[in-house]
Amino acid sequence: MLRFAWATAFATVLILALKLTILSPAIETASCDQLRYEFELEDFQLSLPESPALVIGGQRVRYWDTPLSLLAGRESIRRSGAGLNLGLIDQCFPRLVGFYQPSLVVIPLDTTYAANIDQSALFAALQGIVDQRTEYSLDFELWVIAPITTPRYALTDSLLLEAVRKAGAEWASDKFNVRWLDLEDNFSDESGAADPKFVWPDGNTLNEAGYQRLTDALVTISNERKQ
Repeated sequence: MLRFAWATAFATVLILALKLTILSPAIETASCDQLRYEFELEDFQLSLPESPALVIGGQRVRYWDTPLSLLAGRESIRRSGAGLNLGLIDQCFPRLVGFYQPSLVVIPLDTTYAANIDQSALFAALQGIVDQRTEYSLDFELWVIAPITTPRYALTDSLLLEAVRKAGAEWASDKFNVRWLDLEDNFSDESGAADPKFVWPDGNTLNEAGYQRLTDALVTISNERKQ
């Protein structure tokens, strides 16, 4: 019995360690072919809805298991992959986005990505996505969720992330069918600081409560748009 208890405890610690290793802040890279393969595996599991709300992104989407109801009146699908980031969504746009003929595209920006990439490159990728929407005659609304200041980055990169959020709001202000969603207040405590109860011990990865918070905020915004 004691041996079983130790084995169970060790397995739990090992799984947690592995998960936190996978959730390392190091920016991964991928290829369009690799991502196409991963997306196809997802596509073959269920029939794809017509003109879905596509939620696509890196770490924030990859571990988002909370059920997501209709967005903008459309059934939602989530797609992610190891190493997927905003630049790759732009680079691999025809397969990763255009293939689904979405009515809405939601891109949550990863905090790690936003804190480690030049701001001009970030907005160049977003502009590339907007430009390809026109190039391929697609008619989707684009919602970009600003990077959340998590406890891991609160001390070192809060000003940088705040600058990204402000620049994003300005960038989106004159774009057709583009919304920049700043959900910072949803993840802050009463003092305005990053609230640790919404993240894993690594200080950045959203936990179940964090993803529920993110889901609720997105659904609320979607419902407001219908009114």
